[in-house]
Amino acid sequence: MAIAYLFRKFYRGLRVAYFGMARRYSHVVTTFKFHLNGVKFNKDFVGYGIPILDVNMEGKFSIGKKFWFNSGKYHAMGGRQQQCYFVVAKGAELSIGDYVGCTSVAFICHDKIKIGNHVKIGINTVIYDTDFHSLYAEARNDIPERLDGLRTKPVIIKDGAFIGGHTTILKGVTIGKNSIVGAGSVVFQSVPDEQIWAGNPAVYVRDTYKMELETCSR
Repeated sequence: MAIAYLFRKFYRGLRVAYFGMARRYSHVVTTFKFHLNGVKFNKDFVGYGIPILDVNMEGKFSIGKKFWFNSGKYHAMGGRQQQCYFVVAKGAELSIGDYVGCTSVAFICHDKIKIGNHVKIGINTVIYDTDFHSLYAEARNDIPERLDGLRTKPVIIKDGAFIGGHTTILKGVTIGKNSIVGAGSVVFQSVPDEQIWAGNPAVYVRDTYKMELETCSR
C-alpha cells in the first residue's frame, strides 16, 4: 500500500509539472498566433491549450484584460472538449471584454459578436451570428451554392452574464446584464437583464438569485 501511494504521489507530481510547462508553452504559442491574426490583446491572458484562430485580414478581434480559456481535451475536463475556435470573417468584429473566461468554445463571427466584462461561458458553448447558408432554397441548392439572402445579426452578451455549458446562441440575440442561460440551451431570442432562461428553445425560468443571496447572507 505504501509503494502504491508513493507511485500515485509521484504521478500526481508529474502531472502538476507537465501542466505547468504546458501552460507556459500555450501562452507562447497563443501569443504568436494572436500576433499572426492581428488580434489586439493583453499579455496577462491565461491559456490552457492552444486555440484555433482564423481572422480575416479585414476582420477585427480584440480581447480585454485577464482573459482566460481552456482549449482541448486535457483542460477543464467536462466532456465534449475541443479546441477553442475564434473565427472572424471579412468586415466582421469580435470583441471580448475584461475578466472573461471560457472553455472549448466556438465563436463564429460574420457580423459582430460583443462580449462584455466578467462574463463566464461554459464548456462547448457556440455563438453564431450568421445562418451560414441562404434561407432561400433556390440559392442554397444551386451548384455552386449561392449566398443570396444570407442573414447575419450581431450577438451581444452583457456584463456579468453566465452561459451554461453546451449552449447554442444564435444570431441577433442579446444576453442581458447578470443573466444566466442554463446548460444545453438553444437561444434564438434575447434574454433581458437579471433573468434565468433555459431549454430548447430557451424560455424564461425566473429572475436571478440576487434577492436569495442577500437573504442568506444575513
